[in-house]
Amino acid sequence: LVESWDGFRARFATIGGGGGEGDVVVVDILEKESVVRLGRRVYDMAEYVSKELTPEAGDEYATMVHGDYKAMNVFLPSESTREGNKDAIMIDFSCAGIGYGMSDVGMHIVHAVLPRDLDNGGEERLVEGYLVALENAVNRRRRRRRSKRIDDDYDGEGKEEEEERWTYPREVAMRHYRLACVDYLRFIMGRFWRSATPESFEKKSESKNTTLINRNLEVAMAFIAKVDRYLEVFEKEKREREMMMMH
Repeated sequence: LVESWDGFRARFATIGGGGGEGDVVVVDILEKESVVRLGRRVYDMAEYVSKELTPEAGDEYATMVHGDYKAMNVFLPSESTREGNKDAIMIDFSCAGIGYGMSDVGMHIVHAVLPRDLDNGGEERLVEGYLVALENAVNRRRRRRRSKRIDDDYDGEGKEEEEERWTYPREVAMRHYRLACVDYLRFIMGRFWRSATPESFEKKSESKNTTLINRNLEVAMAFIAKVDRYLEVFEKEKREREMMMMH
């Protein structure tokens, strides 16, 4: 992983500027000291992040995750079928398992959304949209189950008290989201960026079957900058937990 990152950074740190012959553009984020060490930092934190993102099936907020939730694995209804089916259809469940739904959210956003659309609160609005939809879906299911239980057990003695509404606290949800982003960069570093070059990005730039982070330099650099910030928070968290355990 460390070697893969060092190679990627070396190849992308200066790229052709498209101006006069020999012109180059320095990708500033790759010169930042903490980003120079990003491969080692991600490697050192990989086990901690993985544990924090791996709930048991019965844990709060645990759910079934797709595991490869990118645009090419989602079919949207066409105009001709929209009347009969308004739901998106997912395919390729080879990576499905127990996890936090924010892992799918983090992957999908970096795969499908340009940085300019995430600025000025855009990212937060997308995440909030998911959380509201999730809470509504969970609470609809709970109401249906409760209604069935009441119908099955009703003895004419009165009504059962209404259950408290289920929520995904935003602080918890955003922590899961940020952990997922860190973990996803680890995957991208090791699998796709080991051999990536500016030329391979350019060659795939219009490919609809290639995720944005593997064909769009702006997306890749913005995600690197974001994970750099997130990782700093979790590195501090890990150090503090280790110190508490020592005392």
